[in-house]
Formats: sequence, structure tokens, C-alpha cells
Amino acid sequence: MSANLTFATPSGPLSATINRVVAAGYTGRTRHLVEAHVAELKELGIPAPPHVPMLFPIIPGLLSQSSATTVLGEETSPEVEYVIFRVDGLDYVTVGSDQTDSVMEAQNAPIAKNMCLKSIAKDAWLIDEVVDHWDELELSLTCNGKLMQKGKVDQMMTPPDLRDFVAEHDGPVHEGRLIFSGTLEMHGRCPKTKTEMVIRLNDPVLGRSIEHRYTVEPVFPYF
Repeated sequence: MSANLTFATPSGPLSATINRVVAAGYTGRTRHLVEAHVAELKELGIPAPPHVPMLFPIIPGLLSQSSATTVLGEETSPEVEYVIFRVDGLDYVTVGSDQTDSVMEAQNAPIAKNMCLKSIAKDAWLIDEVVDHWDELELSLTCNGKLMQKGKVDQMMTPPDLRDFVAEHDGPVHEGRLIFSGTLEMHGRCPKTKTEMVIRLNDPVLGRSIEHRYTVEPVFPYF
């Protein structure tokens, strides 16, 4: 099953057929950042991973560029991440959210990662346009206007290191593959009701940003 996405880029519209999606986790460049994220998840009842970094397969059909999404129940959490993918031999970057079911993550992380839609922005940049100042790029997430995550991508694996790690486990063919980078420290919890989300990848050097605004609304069983 593939996902067909469309992006606006500085050089014009881009159509991307995504055949494989993987989400990396615990990708901090320094040990203390990884340990902080592990401790944060432990407070939510999510056990430490068997090894770091981790890699989770994601169903491509879960990718969404919609301005609205629904989740089952109130125990889910967003995670802002940079997202890279390759189309026609060229590597692109955008921003996304790895929305995950928190209750199931404590029991089975791969299943939890596939229980929510993965929101993706509608804009993308060639990585070659930002490679010379990559570590200056910034990620942020707000929930109902409250800043929940913010930091530079220098806290995470670089795109080349991330691709190499993924290639070891998912094969060497990057064409048509989309990779979530792993996330930053979360400051608090987003509301458990309908929430307005804003995820952003900011480039302070070139004075531009990629932003995606969308709502997350929980639905509940009728019994």
C-alpha cells in the first residue's frame, strides 16, 4: 500500500509516492538527551526501549496532510519531528507529527505507532538547500497556543546518519521511503479534548518556515 502526497517546494509542486514509512526513536546525539526522553516516557508508564536508537515500521496509508484528524480515546500524544523522503533521487525535508497512542505504547510500541494518523505538512525543501546550516533549523509544537516542544535539530541524528541507520534495518533503497526523525523533549501534556495543533520547521538562516496547522479530536466508543 502506497501513499500519494503533494508538496509545494521553492521550485514548484512535487508529487511523491511513498512506499515505505519508518519512525525512528531515541535519536538524540548525546546520551543525556536520550536518557531524559526515556525518563519522560517512563513517567507515562512506557518502559525503556530494548536498545537505542529504535525503528518502527509505519503503514503508509496513515500519512495525512489534512487540516483535521481524529484519534480513538483521549490517551494519545503528538511528537513534532523532521521528516525526510526521497523522490526521483532527490532528498527533501518537511515537518510532521508522530501521533501515538500512549496506553498501547506501554504494552506494544509498534502497534501504538500505527493507531493514529501521522500529520505531514504540505510544503517541503530540498535538503541540499539547508545542508550547510542544518543544525540551525528549529522544530516546535504548540497545542491550543501553548508551546509544548521547541529545539534545534542539532539534538538529533543528521539526515545522513538517520538514512544509514534506517538502511541497516529496512534496506538500502531510499527512493519512495519516508522517515520520521525522532522527537524533542515534551513540556507537559496536550489537552485530552479537541486540540488545535501547530507544528513548525523554522530556518532562521534563510528566514522561512514550514508550518502545518490541524486539529486533533478524540472519539470514544458508544458502550
